[in-house]
This record gives sequence, C-alpha cells and structure tokens, in this order.
Amino acid sequence: MNVRVETAALVVSLVSFLSLNVSCTPLHPKLFDEVEVEPRVQLEQYRLNDDVLPSHYDIEIKPYFEAENEKKAFTFDGHTVISVTASKENVAQIRLHKANMNITSWSVMRKSNSRLVRSENETYDEETQILTLHLNETLLKNVEYLMVFNYVGVMEENMRGFYRSYFYENGMKVWLGSTQFEQTEARRAFPCFDEPKFKATFQLKLSYKPLQYEIFSNTRITKSDVIGNNRTLATFGITPKMSTYLLAFIVAPYSTSGDGILQILSRPEASNQTAYGIDQGLRLLQALGDWIQYPFNNVTEIQRMYMAAVPDFAAGAMENWGLITYRESSLLYVPEDATSLQQQRIATIISHELAHQWFGNLITCEWWDVTWLNEGFATYFEYFGTALVEPTWELEQQFVVEKLHTAMQTDGALSTHPMTHPVYTQAQAAAIFDTISYNKGGVVLRMLEHHMTKEVFKNAIVEYVKERQFSASRPEHLFAVLDKHNYSASAFMKPWTTQPGFPLVTVTANANGFTIIQQRFLANHTDHEDELLWPLPITFATNGDEFANTKPTVVTSESYNIYMKNATDVKYFILNNQQVGYYRVHYADELWDKISTALRTRGFEGIHVLNRAQIVDDLFNLAKADVMGYRKALDILEYLKEETEYAPWFAAANGLAALSLRIHSEDEKLFAQHVMDIFAKVYEYVQFQAPPHSEHRLHTYLRRLVLDWTCRYGHEGCSTSALKEFESFRANSSAKVHPDLRQVVYCEGMRRGSHEQFDFLLNLYLTTNVATEQQLALQGMSCATEKAVIHKYLNFTSSPDVRRQDKGAALTLLLNNQNALESAASYLIENSGHWAEAHGGYEKVAMALGGILTRVKDVTVRETIAQFAEASKDVLGTDAYELISKGLEEYDNNQQFTMNHRDEILGFLSLKTASGSSRTVIANVVVALCLVLLAVW
Repeated sequence: MNVRVETAALVVSLVSFLSLNVSCTPLHPKLFDEVEVEPRVQLEQYRLNDDVLPSHYDIEIKPYFEAENEKKAFTFDGHTVISVTASKENVAQIRLHKANMNITSWSVMRKSNSRLVRSENETYDEETQILTLHLNETLLKNVEYLMVFNYVGVMEENMRGFYRSYFYENGMKVWLGSTQFEQTEARRAFPCFDEPKFKATFQLKLSYKPLQYEIFSNTRITKSDVIGNNRTLATFGITPKMSTYLLAFIVAPYSTSGDGILQILSRPEASNQTAYGIDQGLRLLQALGDWIQYPFNNVTEIQRMYMAAVPDFAAGAMENWGLITYRESSLLYVPEDATSLQQQRIATIISHELAHQWFGNLITCEWWDVTWLNEGFATYFEYFGTALVEPTWELEQQFVVEKLHTAMQTDGALSTHPMTHPVYTQAQAAAIFDTISYNKGGVVLRMLEHHMTKEVFKNAIVEYVKERQFSASRPEHLFAVLDKHNYSASAFMKPWTTQPGFPLVTVTANANGFTIIQQRFLANHTDHEDELLWPLPITFATNGDEFANTKPTVVTSESYNIYMKNATDVKYFILNNQQVGYYRVHYADELWDKISTALRTRGFEGIHVLNRAQIVDDLFNLAKADVMGYRKALDILEYLKEETEYAPWFAAANGLAALSLRIHSEDEKLFAQHVMDIFAKVYEYVQFQAPPHSEHRLHTYLRRLVLDWTCRYGHEGCSTSALKEFESFRANSSAKVHPDLRQVVYCEGMRRGSHEQFDFLLNLYLTTNVATEQQLALQGMSCATEKAVIHKYLNFTSSPDVRRQDKGAALTLLLNNQNALESAASYLIENSGHWAEAHGGYEKVAMALGGILTRVKDVTVRETIAQFAEASKDVLGTDAYELISKGLEEYDNNQQFTMNHRDEILGFLSLKTASGSSRTVIANVVVALCLVLLAVW
C-alpha cells in the first residue's frame, strides 16, 4: 500500500507534496505526532490464537445504494461461510474479528455431514473487535467445520471496509461502493480471521443491479444468475490462498479501458485519462515479472490485472491481488494537465503496487510487526522497478534524497523504532506503516544489494519468492535464503532491522591513514550513552574515479583504522561512496576544509553528485544536532552557488526549509538575502521558461525547485515572469500555463493576489475533470497571504467541495505557508466547532493547532492558542488538550533552539552581508577607475 493519507496529512516539507513520491507514502517527518492511545486491555488479547485455522471463505454481499423494501440506503446484507479446522484438542470457543456489523444469526456445523455443533452464546469486545463464539461441545482436531454468519453491514464514507464513494456525471451524483481492507478493515465487510498469517481462499458473490452498476473483484466472474428485483447474483472465481486484507470488490458504473491482461477501471468521464497508466502498467508488469523470474499470471487464479481509480481513497493506492485500487491522481494522467513529477509519481506508485503482487500478496508478512517485508520491498521496486522501464529518469539519485534522507529525519529521533517492532492494537498496526517500514526498509535492501553485489542479491530474492510463495513470512525466512547466497548476509542485515536509529561515523586523520568511530546519531541528544553498534559498510574515495566502488568492507567494531600511505597528501577523503550506507559522516576540521576546497573547485574535484547531496544533508543535520557549528556548516554550503544538479539542491532545499523555521524573526531579512545569494547562479542556469521537449528530467525538476524558492523569497525576475503567466491565463483560459511551471505560477499569483485570484483558482479546482490539476489549484490557493483569503481557503477546505481524502493535504499545504500561520490559528480558534464537525472531531482541531505551533515564531500566536486550550479544555477533551499541550512544548523547545544558535547563525549571515557589501564597493571602485582611465585615454 502506498502510505495512508491520514498519516501523511501532517507531513511537513517546504518542498511541496507535489514533488514527493508518497503518499502515503509511505512517507516523511510528521508535523505533529498524535497522542498514543494506551491499550485498554492486555496486549495479547488484541491477537487471535491459533486454535482454529480458516482455509476457505464463501462470501455473499448485497449492497443497497438507496432504500429498498425495508432495507436502508448504504447498508448491505452479508452471508459468510468459513471453512475452519481445529489445530488442537478440546477447542470449545472460536475467536475471530468483526466490526460495525449486526450479526443476525450464526452457527457452526461439521462439514462432512452438516451436523450442528451445540452452541452457547457469543461475546464481543469492542476494544479488540474480537467476537468469541462459545460452544457446548469441543471441536475435533483436524476435522473441517463450517462457520455460518448472516449479518447487516454499513457502507460508510470513512474509506474503510466496504465503503461508499461518489462522482458527478452530467451534474448528477452517482454512488459507488469500493473496499479498503488493509490493515484491519476486512472485518467490516465480513466476519473473519483478520490477521495476515491466516491465509485462505475466497469465493465472492455479489448481488447487484446490472442496469445501474458494473462489478469487479480479484478474479473473473464465472457465473451470473438473474434473481429478480432487477438484480443479478454474480459469482467470482476462487482466489489464490491469501490474507483477508487482499480481498477487494467494487460496485460502480465504471468504464473499462484496455483489452489486454491489464485494464483500468474509472468513472466514464475519466476513461480518456487511462492510456499512460495502461502502458506503464503493462511495461512494469512485464519487467518486474522478468526480474523476479515469476510472471504474475503464473498464479493461475490471477490471469488479468485490474487497476481502478477510486474518487475517495484514503491511501495513495492498495495492492489487492488482481484488483489494485488507486486515488485518481495516482493513476490517471493527462499530459496537458500534469507536471513531469506527477507523471513520474504515477509510474512509481504503479511500480510499488505491482511489486506487492509478489512482495505482500504471494509472500505476506506474518504480522504487522514486520510490515517492512511487504513495504520495504515495494519501496525498493517503486524506484528500481520503474528504472527498469525508465532508465533515463535517474531514479537512484532521487531514491537517495527522497527515501534515504527522509528515513534519517525520522530515524534520528529518540522516539523512532526498529524496522521489526512489536505491534498489537489497531492503532499500532496503522502507525507501523510509516517512514521506517517503507523508506528505511527500501534503503536497507539497497545497502544489502551493494554488499552482496547486484547479481547475487537478485538471485537470492528470486529464490526467496519461489521458496515462500503463498506463505506468510518472517525475517528469518528471508535471512535463511540470503545466507545461502552470501554467508554473511543475515549477519550484515539483521542489526539494521532490529535496532532503532543509525550511526554517526566520525573520521579523523593520522600519519598512517584515517580512523573512524561509530556511535548512534540522535538529532537532539548529542550527549547520550547509547552503545548500539552496526555492521558498517565502508567505502571511501580520495579522487573522482574511486566513487564508482560501492562494494564495501564491513566494519563491526566501534573504531577502525583505514591505512593509507601519504594520507595527508590526498585532496580529500570522503566516506560512503554514492551514499549506499545508511549513516551520517562527520569529519575532523582539516578534512572538512579539504572537502570544502574541493567543492569550490571546478568540477567539484570529481566528487560524485550523490556524495555532494550526502554532504549537504549531513552538514545541515550535524549542525542542528550540535555535532558541528552552524558557522562552519553554512560556510561549506556556500559551494552551492556553483551547484547545478538536482540531488544536492533537493537536499539543500530540505535543509534550508528546516533552518528557516528556526531563524529568529528579526534576522529573516538577512536569511532571505542569503537564500537569494546562493540561488542566484542556479536561477540563471535554469531560467524561468517552459522545459524543452527533450530536456533532461532532473533539470526540469531542478527548475521547479529553484523557481519555487526564488519566487517565494522575492526574486524580481521570477515573480514578474510568474505573475505575467498567471494573469495571461486568468484573462484567457485557453492560454494554459505549462504544467511544469504551474506550481510556481499558481502560487505566486495567489501570493501577490487577493480574492479575485483565489476565486479564479477555486473555479479551476471545482470545474476541472483532472485530479492532478486539482492538486495544483489547491496548492496555489494555499499560498494566500491576506487574512480574509486564508479564512476563505479554510472555509472551502472544510466544505464538501474538498473530499475527505484531500482535507489533510489541504491543511498541510497551508501550514507550509509561513505567512498564513497567524491567520490560520485565528480561524481555527474562532471556528473550532465547525472544523471539528467537518474534519472528524476536536482532535483534528488540536492537530491543526499543533502543526501551527511547530512552525510559528510569534509568541502572541502561542499565547492565544494556550488561552484557547485552557478555556476550551472540557469541550476539547483530554486527547485533544494533550495534543495542544504537546504543541506548546514543541514551540518552547523550538524557541530555545533558536536562541541557543542565534548568535552563531546571525554572525555568519552578518559577516556574509558585510563581505558582500565590501565586494560591491570594491567592484564599484574598479569600475569607476576604469571609467577615469578611459576618459583620460
């Protein structure tokens, strides 16, 4: 699954969410963590036992989209029969899951002769969602029984279980039903053993009205019977043996595009947006099957692949076996209305979900504590699978700055967790689908690949798939296969999966070479006694040719000496070639000085682009953690004035975004001058222009990043060009802005505009038929600076015009706008009741205010929020009040950080400004002397 939006909604990066590949990924540091709900029962009680094992489900669902006879609209009748076997003697009760349904009857019978098992009653635990059936006789071991349930369920709008969604066709609202069962929501559609290890086969029957709807599921329809009342009962083929969360079905008036083994399902008015998804899907399905040496349709029950675009969808996408569901913006593509990055995001999400057909579906994590076995592999193939069909996109560069660097942001906190981490409750199961399981999982697999070599790694993974097919898996199963191909593979990989965090490697020089020392890196705790050690993959370079070597020497000790003759004569010493290893590097001052000198030399003395990105990311984070001073870090980063590659600038943008939040408000003018200075040359390099058709893709991405920053910080040329484009489009809707300029143009038009500009983008949002254009319009509106317009934006995002799936992203976009925070806080305080009703409770109010507190600098805003929290404590409730309290604490910590580092940062900025002024004076004097000489001559 691509990361859930409810988690990603509180993600912060001044690099827009449109520039990132997740969703949910799946994906980035949280603005504000939710208060962790304490388990209300013993942890073991959240899990099912292994007393009874399911083998097959027969499920019949009859949905009602309108009242029918005595049936209420948006309910469904269900009938489920589960084949089970007792795994031990004397089993007198059966525990399984159900949620939000009314079971009208149940029974247990012996399959061979239909003899009923005498039953007593049932009990239900609302907290664990476990239904216990109490029997008056014991089940016979290894004898098959049938559990029969009749029930009524509800199709809610919460994008969980079997839920309802809608779209408009010719101005009329059209309802549809779709499913989202991962992690623990299959129990909302049918009683089941809702843990991934309980694999079984499924046969689904759907009762529907064929004059109004089409139906789809994991497998093909094998039988259709007309049953009266304008209904047909369709029977689907039996599925492969799989987990409950992978069953899926859709009841919708959808169009089907494509006629091969891969087809796209969509609302009819979007069927002209499916060509790219079909083409990429087919290419990726073939490429992944070839790499894994296991074509997807080797699974005989899955002979075709549906990919469905669902209007309301909580996750970015979901890998249901044979019926993958997506947000529209993650699947549908119109070249005229999507950026190059949005196009790439569609391709990589498709690759992520198709990879799950093997890693997640064919082989499934045994329990959510090892979610990384699903999501780590999918994240790896999200990039490296796409690279198989798009080799010119330089996806490895993007992987490092988007996945590795982002993983470190989360993993550098004391509150992080290992990749393999205990999970019991539903909340914990949802929370484990995070940056660690996704990004760190993919990063560790890439690191392992270079340790084993590409060919050996591939051979091992191919064997793992064949050995564990149709089974649940634990890390030890993967490790056992890896060790067959490289005896040290599991010894190398396991500590990275079982230990939290990652190392900081400190490098010093001596007469005979270099000494490295490892210790855990913690972003806010430089003085700690943590003694964790990792198997470090060590590579290094002293010249440009050596960066190609990524086969490491593994160091398991705390310290290690690298012997080198004439070590003092090397131009530089840089550790971790192409940043394959998952660690930060800090150098002694004299080594940093050599690196700085090399970076300021023409061609950067051959330092690899990924190592330049690594250095940039490390410098910002080492200074933030007080491992080194800001003055030295910022001085080395001055090299960026000559940088023209995307990866280092992406890392710089993230670092500058974080630093900008900690600049004292009185020093912001100096910081803005600094930003404009380091971006000056790269702006001239990319220019404000539409990308030529044959332009290098990363150059297009670089332009978007540079224009975003220069326009935001007041670059006159950028602002003038953007406003010209915006007003031309506003005057003539056929004069569309090039998609790769729209993010900047829409934002600058709104930043410098007022109600008229907002209403123009609002109309665009409401009338476009293209989800990617809606994203761009929403992002543009979020750049408002006037209080009344910001309030208008918040009213709009609280309305039904913004779907529930997009409300979190709408807030995140606004919180990225520093100029909107005070106005947003006033709106939320004045309209807290309305916000709670529209967004799902007062905890959502608290999350929004908490997000503001982590970013705002004005103490008046802090005090206003604090007063509101105290005055509204009873209305807010305990959890929401604690969220705001945590935000207030975060504000205080941030302000303390600002004051602790202000002098050093201000000293650098002031010195830079003074030296810049001196250079200007000298230049003016030289010009004046030249003019005098010319006059004399």
